Amino acid sequence: MAALNLKLVIVGDGGVGKSCLLITYNTESFPSEYVPTVFDNYCRSITVDGTPCNMAFWDTAGQEDYDRLRPLSYPQTDIFLMCFDISNRASFENISEKWFPEVRHFCPDTPIILVGTKNDLRTDVAASRCVSWQEGQQVATSLNLPYHETSSLKQVGLKELMNHAVQLGSQSHKRQKKGGSIGKWVPSWLKGKKSNSLPPPPIMPPAGQAPWIEIETSTIADHMTQLLKSGDYSDVTFVVEGSHHVPAHKLVLCSASEFFQNLFGVQSSNKKSKSSKSTPNFASGCAGVAGIEEGTSGTVVTLRDDISLEVFTHVLEFLYSGLPVLTEAPTEEKLTRLTAAAELFHLPYLSQVCDNIIRKEEFLNPSIGTYLNDTTGQKIKELFLNKSELSDISFIVQGTTVHAHKAILTSRSEVMGVMFGGSFSESSSSKVPVTGPSTDVFLALLEYLYTDHAPIEDVGPLDILPLADQYGQTRLISMCELYMTKDVDRDTRESIEKSSTDVIGLLVMAQMHNAPQLSSWCLHFISTNYTAISKRAEFSLLQGENLKHVEEHQWPPVSYLKQVEEYEAMLKEKGHNTDKCVVM
Repeated sequence: MAALNLKLVIVGDGGVGKSCLLITYNTESFPSEYVPTVFDNYCRSITVDGTPCNMAFWDTAGQEDYDRLRPLSYPQTDIFLMCFDISNRASFENISEKWFPEVRHFCPDTPIILVGTKNDLRTDVAASRCVSWQEGQQVATSLNLPYHETSSLKQVGLKELMNHAVQLGSQSHKRQKKGGSIGKWVPSWLKGKKSNSLPPPPIMPPAGQAPWIEIETSTIADHMTQLLKSGDYSDVTFVVEGSHHVPAHKLVLCSASEFFQNLFGVQSSNKKSKSSKSTPNFASGCAGVAGIEEGTSGTVVTLRDDISLEVFTHVLEFLYSGLPVLTEAPTEEKLTRLTAAAELFHLPYLSQVCDNIIRKEEFLNPSIGTYLNDTTGQKIKELFLNKSELSDISFIVQGTTVHAHKAILTSRSEVMGVMFGGSFSESSSSKVPVTGPSTDVFLALLEYLYTDHAPIEDVGPLDILPLADQYGQTRLISMCELYMTKDVDRDTRESIEKSSTDVIGLLVMAQMHNAPQLSSWCLHFISTNYTAISKRAEFSLLQGENLKHVEEHQWPPVSYLKQVEEYEAMLKEKGHNTDKCVVM
């Protein structure tokens, strides 16, 4: 049996999940990042009820900027999916007000399925905002359409929807073939014309995908390991095997272990953190510790003689980075001694790491390390971020004192390392004035340095990006880049020309502050939305290489626009009313 060639077009407001639906169905994987659609195509061979079909999926842009261009995707369509987001009532209302009238105007006989997307959000959104199943079904009934609901994230309802679409599309295909119509789509204003009087419209070239924004891999574990090795700004020394002196940092140890919180008298929870003035009192209840005293350069902790330097070094590696640095094949004896030390210092996850190695399941250990890096980050934020506890440096930001710790700052930022370790005035000062950023923005940077996470959504990526660049935080820059692209996507869902977002200004900012991914993304966005953005006031600010790139990559390309003009002129010459031929 020969396969049917079917064309499916998906329409609906911007951001309702059209692209996610098609991508998830065709790849069986939910896209990790949202890529805004201009016009895109997918192909897949499927079999429904024993009938093989070659499906062409046409994705469209929902913004009003493309209202004159989008219908060029409609010729020869066998089935439409008309989508709304169940958590967005405006998109639901636009089904009756915009999408159904538009599709029926150009394709009066082509079947349509009404689709409510993102139904996994129904329990997460206030009931008054969420479209119920009954409301969706009521509108579908009033428009004489079948109704489906889907969740691309949960991959629910997609197969049932597409099977139904194929069934309706194949029936439409057979009716049109039997009826001998011109292609599969005839605008109402051209019905009755001779078939040779209707040449097909120009083929729309693909716009291409927007560049992906990649978040850099975390390096906090490497930074903490290097801090341990260097011993810079240490405030505690461990005496191991009677003669070996190992420098370390209380804030790291206390953040990673309740044992060391007790040893150094640092309180957690919501209580005010404070170090005990009589730390020896805590040592009496800490197994493995022979003695503790305050020296001229910090606290000195003497360990029991049966704890070896090698084993304790691995314990510290675990506390700093989440995993001990072991040889490829550590002996069972070493693992046994390390497990004993883990029990001594109350480190159950270190015991689990050793057990995984013994069981030949060490592939599980990286996830333990990642988890511990996050939990240690949460604890260091609670105990030490902008706290005077163990602080050895303060910043004055907009008249506010912000407490910090050189050990963290210098290990996480080369700029900070040079600032405090070189010949700059900051190296000998306990208070450093900061000009430029607000207190909230500067604290967001510190939170990232301490925890590897930042309150970007709360503070704003536009404000954080310049500071991240100033202090050489390329991973934080990539996080800001991702947030900014998502903000643009949200702000331009209805209209690009009328949006409050200045993408050209964002491009200039990205290039000024070493954000290459954002720069590439903005250039692509401007190029593929050329017609809408060229009407904005700031378009005149596009200059030099940026203007050259945009003009070279303009979409729709000039050649296509010329073909459309020629097509319109030809229709006028043949006496057709092009006012209803909605083209650019």
